Amino acid sequence: MIEKSKNNLIIINIVIIFFFSNILRAATDYYIVSRVDNEIITNIDVMHEINYLIALNNEIKNIDQKSLVNIAKNSLIKEKIKKNEVNKYFKNPEAEMRLMNMVIENFYKKLNLNNKDEFEKYLASYNLKLDDVKKKIRIEILWNQHIYQHYKNQLNINEDELKKKVNENKSVNNKITKYLLSEILFSVENKEDFEKKNIEIRESIQSNGFKTTANIYSLADTAKFGGKIGLLQKKQLPEKIIKEIILIKPGEITNTIDVPNGYLILKLEDVIIEEFEKDLKSELSNLIKFETDKQLNQFSIIHYNKLELNSKIINE
Repeated sequence: MIEKSKNNLIIINIVIIFFFSNILRAATDYYIVSRVDNEIITNIDVMHEINYLIALNNEIKNIDQKSLVNIAKNSLIKEKIKKNEVNKYFKNPEAEMRLMNMVIENFYKKLNLNNKDEFEKYLASYNLKLDDVKKKIRIEILWNQHIYQHYKNQLNINEDELKKKVNENKSVNNKITKYLLSEILFSVENKEDFEKKNIEIRESIQSNGFKTTANIYSLADTAKFGGKIGLLQKKQLPEKIIKEIILIKPGEITNTIDVPNGYLILKLEDVIIEEFEKDLKSELSNLIKFETDKQLNQFSIIHYNKLELNSKIINE
């Protein structure tokens, strides 16, 4: 009887040791890496964000682990700051759901996928769920709505100038030039830091490739897709940018261009010339939308930078 009790005690002790060793292991495996105001970022969050970023741009998996962790952590910090901001203004958001399918479609098309089912399977291969990606998309949708509401009265759309652009195309033959572009947008504290940052980015492009460098350095929302903008019509672009693009061939990058919200390096992926049916109203509408989006993107960067300065960010 005594021997049986000893055996039971040994078993209980083994169970207790096993239980607490698992707790210690779990505590070791799960820890906080950063705090953003009242939000925490854990190593598990960083691991999931790495999977997400690799799913959107496969090339970044080739960089060293430390750089990859930093990219993921910075991406999460940005997301937390935006989330904290939009939650102040959207208590019961419903409108963004109408835009969700449109944004998801944009995501999978950039990944050269055909539909949402393919996108869901693709995400699963990176241990990601569509619902988790939807949460990220929701933050971006609400952020864009917030920026529009906050800055809509500051938009400066010169419709007369845009109409002039459209009318100039009346006499041109039914050909349209489109540029497939990727971008890296960066900023510096002062002019003295520009040369150093510019060289650093260009060296990274040489060693890591354009897509990975966009993930590391670009301030634009396109960064998570390796800087991929997509197809833009020639007439949508400012003359300053066109002058740089026509100097290079597909696969090459432009000189660094001074733009209102920083500095821009473009990669020309391809040049496509298409025939088109002219619809002047549609052309004008497209130009107005493009110009509006461009200005809102500039306001978005300015607004985020202000929030980041006022946020309490602690790296553990």
